[in-house]
Amino acid sequence: MQRFPHYRQHEQMDCGPTCLRMIAAYYGKRYSLERLREQCHISRLGVSMLGISEAAEKIGMRSMGVEISFKQLKEDAPLPCIVHWNQEHFVVVYRCTEKQVWVADPATSKLKYTAEEFCRCWTSNRKKGQDTGIALLLEPSPEFYKEEDDETDNGFQGMGFMLSYIKPYKQLVGQLFLGLLLGSLIQLILPFLTQSIVDFGINNQNLNYVYLVLLAQLTLSISNAGVGFIRGWILLHLGTRINISLISSEEHEEARRTFLNQQRGMEQMMSDLSSARIQEASLRQGCWTH
Repeated sequence: MQRFPHYRQHEQMDCGPTCLRMIAAYYGKRYSLERLREQCHISRLGVSMLGISEAAEKIGMRSMGVEISFKQLKEDAPLPCIVHWNQEHFVVVYRCTEKQVWVADPATSKLKYTAEEFCRCWTSNRKKGQDTGIALLLEPSPEFYKEEDDETDNGFQGMGFMLSYIKPYKQLVGQLFLGLLLGSLIQLILPFLTQSIVDFGINNQNLNYVYLVLLAQLTLSISNAGVGFIRGWILLHLGTRINISLISSEEHEEARRTFLNQQRGMEQMMSDLSSARIQEASLRQGCWTH
């Protein structure tokens, strides 16, 4: 059985696009979360099933939102599919049997539930004597495989990401490569000097030539050791600088995400408070008219 891919959501409201990202990866396409998040039209209240459906169709998938029973999910629904979870979250069902259900939760990891546990979190209604839940069925169309994904772009973005940290130290990188070239050149010359001692010094009994070449070998060996020391120092210095930059960038990104989550939470609280005031005013006006 094909191993189902799993991605973690970055922010609280990323569950929908992350689920779609997992399903697209299952069918062989790699999309960035940023791209799918934009296509899902996430608002301050989160993402809707309709938004996920529209995003899926934009990348070439056929989608259909349904309200079905567990039996229909197990026997008729094409898997993987996205289901509405606990009325507040989206997860992917990628395998389903009579007794067990395998779920990829973007908030945690890949999990296995019993059928009873799954239905308690999924079903929200009852039709024709059966408990039903909401699911978004997805299948790739021929257009899906014609669409360009972000796999190549991610590779270039990864290289660009690293180059952006190396670029400020391009002079050090140049010195590093120069040292590598000099060290290789010295290593290449030393065997020829040794051979020349035998060919021209010993065979011709020319001690002055032997001493001269030995002195040259000693000088080159010391130079090679010095070049190696400097190259190691540059490499250590460069690695330390890049690591510090990466850590600072990660801390900045984490702070940004925390700020955005707090901001969205505050917006939600203000929206709820505003709605409560409107309802209170309406009730008071109603009492007054009576």
